[in-house]
Amino acid sequence: MNSFSTALEVTSDNVANTGTTAFKSNAARFGDMVSSYYNTQSKDTDRRGAGSVALGVATDFAQGSFSTTTSWSDMAINGQGYFAVAKISLDDSGAATVNGQTFYTRDGSFHVDKSGYLVNYQGYAVLGADGQPIRVEATPNSPSHTNFYVDNKGQIWGYPTDTTLSTDPEMIGNPVKIVIFPNEGGLIRKGGNLYSVGPESKSPIDVTNNETLRGDIAGYTLEGSNVDLAKEMVNMIIYQASYNANSKSITTARDMLDTTINLVR
Repeated sequence: MNSFSTALEVTSDNVANTGTTAFKSNAARFGDMVSSYYNTQSKDTDRRGAGSVALGVATDFAQGSFSTTTSWSDMAINGQGYFAVAKISLDDSGAATVNGQTFYTRDGSFHVDKSGYLVNYQGYAVLGADGQPIRVEATPNSPSHTNFYVDNKGQIWGYPTDTTLSTDPEMIGNPVKIVIFPNEGGLIRKGGNLYSVGPESKSPIDVTNNETLRGDIAGYTLEGSNVDLAKEMVNMIIYQASYNANSKSITTARDMLDTTINLVR
C-alpha cells in the first residue's frame, strides 16, 4: 500500500504540472521485498515475498512540444542543453555580479528587468558565454536598441533606435550559455523549473560553442511539459485499483485472525 501511495503522489505531481513550462515527467520504480525462507524439500531455499517497496523516482528528460509566443525573450532549446541562471547583486552603477549558486533550467520564459538584465520570473539572471549576467539594455529608461531577436546560436541582436548611426542589427552582449551533463538523471530538482548539480550528474559541460553537442535556440518559442496526460490517468486508475486490492489483503488477514481468536473462545 505504501508503494502505490508513493506512485499516486508521483502521478498526481505529473498531472499537476501538465501545463508547466519544460517540466519533465517522473515515474515511480518498484522493487520486491522478501522476509523469511520458504521450507522446501530441496537443498536450495527461496525467500518468502513480503510485498513491494518504492525504490526511487526516475525522470523522463525527453523534450516537450514547442509552442509559439509573441515575445522575443521566450526561448527554447531544440535538442540537448540547459540554460544557466543565477541570483545577481547590483552596485550603484547598475553593474551586476553573480551572487550565489548557479542553477540550470530548460524553461526559457525570460524577460528584461528594470535594470536591463535578462532574467526569469524568479529574478534569476541568465548567464552568458563568459559566465556573467546578460545585460540586454544598459540604459532601460532611454533604450539604445529595439526589435530584438535571438539567432539559433543564442546570440541576441537588436536594431539601433538612432537610425542615423546604423540601420543594421547589432549583437547584444554574449550569447542566452548552454551546458549539458554526463548524467541528467543525477540532477537535483529544486522547484521553480530549476535543477542543481548533484553528485551523480557530474560537473556541467559548456557546449555554448559546440553546435554538435548542443541544441539550437529558438526565439518566440517555449518548450512545454512532456507529461502524457492520457498515460498518467491510466496509471492513476491502475495505482488506485492496486492500492484498494492490497487493502483487501489486510482486511482478509484481520478476518482470519478474528476467526482464530474465536476458536480459542
